[in-house]
Amino acid sequence: MTAAPEGAARFAARFPLLFHVTDPEALPGIRRDGLLSAAALVALYKVPEPERPALLEHNRGRGNFTRLHRDGLPGATLRDQWMPDAPLAQTLHGTYANNPTAWRRHINAHVFFWLNRPQAERLARVNRARAQTVLAFDTARLLAAHAGHAFTTPINTGIATGLYGRPGSPRDETTFQPVAAYPRPDRRAPKELAIRDGIPDAAAYLIQP
Repeated sequence: MTAAPEGAARFAARFPLLFHVTDPEALPGIRRDGLLSAAALVALYKVPEPERPALLEHNRGRGNFTRLHRDGLPGATLRDQWMPDAPLAQTLHGTYANNPTAWRRHINAHVFFWLNRPQAERLARVNRARAQTVLAFDTARLLAAHAGHAFTTPINTGIATGLYGRPGSPRDETTFQPVAAYPRPDRRAPKELAIRDGIPDAAAYLIQP
């Protein structure tokens, strides 16, 4: 196995497990095609071009889970999003200022992991009417293969509002920092790990179930 870059190895030592929240019915697809970003799933399932902006550029909405189908594939689900235009626009700066569409495209090009199980389990419980499962992955092995397109973020990048309706955390082109540069140049503690495009061999790093 190829060794991870020094910064990625430091990150893996600090966070030996990564946690991803998904539908239980997504497991066959994950084992077959890996963990893929929303954009990669839309491409794999050949969603017609006119329908793609609603999934990748617009806010999919809290509680709205979108099932994807294609003959010969096991099916996949795009989870809900909490990024409506007005509150999201208040958080955006730099190259993303006043451009919620660009930020949502950015988010939808990544797969996200929590760095501890309690955070993942909280997300899994948000929608009590919909079963969710928490998958654990071996950080060191995953980053040994995928550190080149892995990034840390200091905030939950997919939620546009803070506690009690307060404005969400600011975000710009520096929010995602390469895991190979860990600790982050801004010295902020990481909250998520994001993998651009996805991890086709994700099942190789899956610890449970």
